[in-house]
Parts: sequence; C-alpha cells; structure tokens
Amino acid sequence: MALMIGVDTAVFHGFVNCGASGAITGIGNVLPKEVLHLVGLSQAAKGDVEARQRALELESAISVLSSFDEGPDLVLYFNHMMVLKGNPEYRLHFNETDALTDSQRGYVEAQLKLFDSWYAQWSRQPGAIARYAA
Repeated sequence: MALMIGVDTAVFHGFVNCGASGAITGIGNVLPKEVLHLVGLSQAAKGDVEARQRALELESAISVLSSFDEGPDLVLYFNHMMVLKGNPEYRLHFNETDALTDSQRGYVEAQLKLFDSWYAQWSRQPGAIARYAA
C-alpha cells in the first residue's frame, strides 16, 4: 500500500510529515515540471536542510495557484491556465455557458504570470534547486 498526496496545498507536508510516496495534484497538470521539482525537493527535505528550505519556498510561491483546486470552479480555472500555457483545446467545456467571470480570469492570469516570472528566476539558483530539478 502506498500513501499518495491528493491535496495540492499539502505536498511538502505529505512527503515530509506523512511519508507519502507520490502526489496527485490538479496544478501538476498545468505546471508539471514545477510540481515535479516541488516533489523532488520535498522528498529530499527529510535529510537535506537546503532542500527543505527550498521546498517550502516553492510550495509558498505556488500556493495561490494550488488553491484553485479547492473550489467549485476548479475545472474552469485549470482549463483557463492550460489555455494560457499553450493548450487551446482546453477552451471547450461540456456546458457552453461555463466560464470564469472577468475578475476570476484576471486574477488567475495575474497569479500565473507572477508565479511563472518568480519561478524563472528562482529555478536558476545553484544548490538544492539545481540538484532536485525535474
């Protein structure tokens, strides 16, 4: 039997404190490389002080995007982020009237842009960040 993390906002906690062996995350569909990086850092955090610090930094930075998995509009948020990441087929919905509001769209776009910019700079650092990159 294997314990898997199924909560986007608890990846670090699941690996470090609960002994999880894997993660199932919604945001991992949008940001697979970044989430795999978080998983690698979190797995290493048990014995690597720097990996622990960097995993917490990354989890904090990705937390707003991960929180979109908590509400009733989660599919709309993830679909919109997939479109923003270059996957236009995610514009289609089962119900034609399903859509984020203008303010929701603006918020998710701003948060994704903020994270992408942060990660692009953060991920270039040496040490644990480079060692455990996906």
